[in-house]
Amino acid sequence: MKQKMLAKAVGIALIMAPLASQAAVENIQYFGYAKWGNIYTDNDDHNDGKGERNDVIRASEGYGNYRLGNELNWWEAGLKADVWQDGDAYFDTTLYLGSGESWGDVSIIQMWSAGHGLFASQPNAKVWAGERFYRRHEVHMIDIKYWDTSSTGIGIEDWDLGFGNGHIAWMAPNSSADGRSLHNIDARISDIAISDTADLTFGLNYIFTQNSSYEESDITTSGAMLSALYRQAWDYGSNTLALQYGTDALAGGLMSAEGGSNRKYSTGVEHDGYSWRIFNSGDLNVNEDFQVMYSIAYQDKNLDNNDGEKWFSVGARPQYSWTDYMATALEVGYETVEAQNGAGTNDMYKVTVAQMFQAGKGVWARPSLRIFATYSEKNDEWNRGGDTYGTAMRNASGKDNVDEVTFGFNVETWW
Repeated sequence: MKQKMLAKAVGIALIMAPLASQAAVENIQYFGYAKWGNIYTDNDDHNDGKGERNDVIRASEGYGNYRLGNELNWWEAGLKADVWQDGDAYFDTTLYLGSGESWGDVSIIQMWSAGHGLFASQPNAKVWAGERFYRRHEVHMIDIKYWDTSSTGIGIEDWDLGFGNGHIAWMAPNSSADGRSLHNIDARISDIAISDTADLTFGLNYIFTQNSSYEESDITTSGAMLSALYRQAWDYGSNTLALQYGTDALAGGLMSAEGGSNRKYSTGVEHDGYSWRIFNSGDLNVNEDFQVMYSIAYQDKNLDNNDGEKWFSVGARPQYSWTDYMATALEVGYETVEAQNGAGTNDMYKVTVAQMFQAGKGVWARPSLRIFATYSEKNDEWNRGGDTYGTAMRNASGKDNVDEVTFGFNVETWW
């Protein structure tokens, strides 16, 4: 019944949108993203031997996944519209839905409004409140958002400081470990130009629990993270270098990925310590027909309880365009995760070849329709016993080795 009601509500909203645009609502913008297809495997241990993968290939206890031929189904779609205006001042509202494969899982993933032109001396500044994807930074190829504070909040952004733009927000996420309400104070300065083609961004996040009393004395209740980004564009592509340092509840936090997002806010457990990490990613345009997407990442999470890990990931995706609409890509990726307490090292490598039909040349052309095949090998020496924050333990059976061939098709599109 709830699914039918939701479907009806969404249908009515889509029908009414054009009518609303003729009344008070103006400047409606539609946008969205989708990745959808099937991945088949020769490994009978996956998905009860049904023949399809229902998870992604990655090093156990790792973070990202080299996503070509290796991502789960997802869609999200929404609209933004100006709903009120008085001279230069106006308010807009964004509504965004998203879901995996089950229609019953459809949910509102963004719903927020912003006021523009409210300060005469700051024409570009805006005040906002609601649930939103807040100024996320990601490495597309490994499907990691390494600075992701998306949640409900309120803030002011794009305040002109003369040398850059200032942003301050009060976000209200929940703890990953115990669900307790958190406060996340997010302060950033972006768009600090150092040349015509390069800029810097700096940020500070500080989180703390709403009710900080716990019976155990060693429970982590707060944390902080510093971030610095350097973006550079040139004739042959672009590159982003990100450096981050986190403490306690944000030691290794604010990073979301399929299978990794449940470690963003590590309060409610013993998690005192620190982490530092580096992401370097970009694309190289060798010529009109040949481009390369690349990524290298490293994180050292050192916890007082010795339950951290060192994570390393490196890979590249060269792509050659045969015509304006047909291309072939080869993605090679390697990932390793070493337990801090010496329990062992897990690693994975994969090679994927994909034939693609897409809207133009280049690694960013979308929609992209793909047929792909992958060979991967995983070697696992340790695990946390199924507990996200569990102690790293050496596998009872020693090193688990899994060779696997997967193949399938999908579409990736955004608008």
